[in-house]
Amino acid sequence: MSEVGNLYQERVERVFKTLRLEQADRVPVLGTYGTWSAYYAGYTDSETNWDTDKCGKAMLKVAGDIPMDMTHQVFNRPGSVYQALGSKAFHYLSESNIVQYSDQSANIMKEDEYREFSGDPFRFFVDKILPRKYRELAQDSPVRDLALTKGAMQFGMYGGKKGAIKAALAQQCKMPLLFDGVILHPLDWIADFFRGIKGVFMDIRRRPEELAEAVEALTPLVMRFGMGQVHMAPPRPNPKVLMMPLHLPTMLNTKDFNKYYWPSFKKVMEFFAAHDIYVIPFYEGDWSRYYDHLQELPAKKTMGWFEHGEPKELKQKLGNTLCLIGLFPTTLLQYGTKEECIAKAKELVDALAPGGGYIFGTDKEVISPKDAKAENIIAINKFVMEYGIYS
Repeated sequence: MSEVGNLYQERVERVFKTLRLEQADRVPVLGTYGTWSAYYAGYTDSETNWDTDKCGKAMLKVAGDIPMDMTHQVFNRPGSVYQALGSKAFHYLSESNIVQYSDQSANIMKEDEYREFSGDPFRFFVDKILPRKYRELAQDSPVRDLALTKGAMQFGMYGGKKGAIKAALAQQCKMPLLFDGVILHPLDWIADFFRGIKGVFMDIRRRPEELAEAVEALTPLVMRFGMGQVHMAPPRPNPKVLMMPLHLPTMLNTKDFNKYYWPSFKKVMEFFAAHDIYVIPFYEGDWSRYYDHLQELPAKKTMGWFEHGEPKELKQKLGNTLCLIGLFPTTLLQYGTKEECIAKAKELVDALAPGGGYIFGTDKEVISPKDAKAENIIAINKFVMEYGIYS
């Protein structure tokens, strides 16, 4: 097989070897370029949400222009599905703007409905949540049935096009994708989609035990949802990977974190680790007060995508437990010089790369067209690939 033909597998092996906390030939580079990719290719977020083919063209352009070992996920949302179901939550401030999610629309579950919710979360989700979030699903038959049919058809078409994007990236750019799906922590799920963030913080004070019961009841559904996505993903020799964005922990005091968040989070992480599935949480905010908690996670079975943290402390505390990624500030990619960006990349590689278990990436997904300058991204990625070689 040619060197180009081997490139895809070389990239996959480099990333997954690092995920296992082994030392690869060099530090891998993960592309975390979300809706920024649309703007880089000359589209808007709105265009790529409504036309998945344009999303694919944008990802191919980014994968062809920017040096990296792997990209994280197909970035667009299926606008046609939301339209078919009559979504109340997702909207645009303008045709060219990034899709917005309304927290007010999330507050659709009443505070006195926790007991009913905990009794059968899936049934409550189908019978109560979906009709409240989607106008067409609140209609009587046959309007509701037609909306479901349209939504299912649109979602199936969207899934097929996502698969085509993944295949095109592999064949044309030799570029693998990391994530096979996305899951949410039960408390984040309740806050994001059922009660709203303000509602959850009121419930912590007013209905603490009912909220705790709801989190526990929803945890098995999170596992089922993740396994469903894994089973739908195409087979591959390496473990499947799920992303898990974490929203509330750094807003909680430690006592509430220990009660409402940590037990179910640990349970979910241990469940997927036992099934040889990597869950990669995005640790939003400053997690330094929870590092001792994270040391209890199954070793060599996860990766931590960190937004903030002192690199040497992260390596010392968690380097033997989980693969590390993140910390490179997107603000520097937009406002810094090329020299400043390279200096920061060197600082992170020097602190985090020794011994392996480190993948270079940004502190958050690059979304807005003003999140990063392409020339700075290219410069730091090339630098890491040349500088981060293990002797």
